[in-house]
Amino acid sequence: MGIVAGTVSYLRFVSGDLPEGFEVRFCDALNNHAFHEIDPSTDVEIQRGWVRFDDAFEANFEPPTLLDAGGHMLFRLRIDTLRIPNVTLKAWTTREERERCVKLNRDKLSKKERDQLKLDVKKKLRLRSLPKMQLVEIDWNVSTGEVRLAATSKAIAAQFIDAFEKSFEIKLDPVGLLKLLALRGMKEDDIDALARLEPERFHLIRR
Repeated sequence: MGIVAGTVSYLRFVSGDLPEGFEVRFCDALNNHAFHEIDPSTDVEIQRGWVRFDDAFEANFEPPTLLDAGGHMLFRLRIDTLRIPNVTLKAWTTREERERCVKLNRDKLSKKERDQLKLDVKKKLRLRSLPKMQLVEIDWNVSTGEVRLAATSKAIAAQFIDAFEKSFEIKLDPVGLLKLLALRGMKEDDIDALARLEPERFHLIRR
């Protein structure tokens, strides 16, 4: 677990002030938007939802254990993808079509038959396949409002922001360096002075 080990790159956001009694409300939000397995018999290709920080298959959140000893909410966003590659689907469909033609003693199938065969093959392959699982760690410091996402991918960040704001009904704002210093307790005057600093050249310029 990268956040706990301190060996991970991450993006920072700020959530603002939290409502009173947020533990119950946030547990409800996590449980109501918990992860559910993809049903391979359907056409669903991507599924996302919250899971516990210590168990990718558990999504039962309770107020007494929501925060750790340091006042942080630790949880994960699980994103599963069940998608059959086009090359794989085409190869298996071609094989099934060839066997079907032999069985029916025909040279080829009609377009309608080929389309239905392709759907049948896709369903069979989905039932035999495991989804690709992604687990993204989140650390929410409830005292400062700082949220750390253990990912730097724009696609993952977009998924996280959308899931977070829909679940908790709280807007997330990206955090730059100056905003981060304020969250960490730096005085406003010192931050303003830092922002006015000009960069200094330290390399030699050959003439």
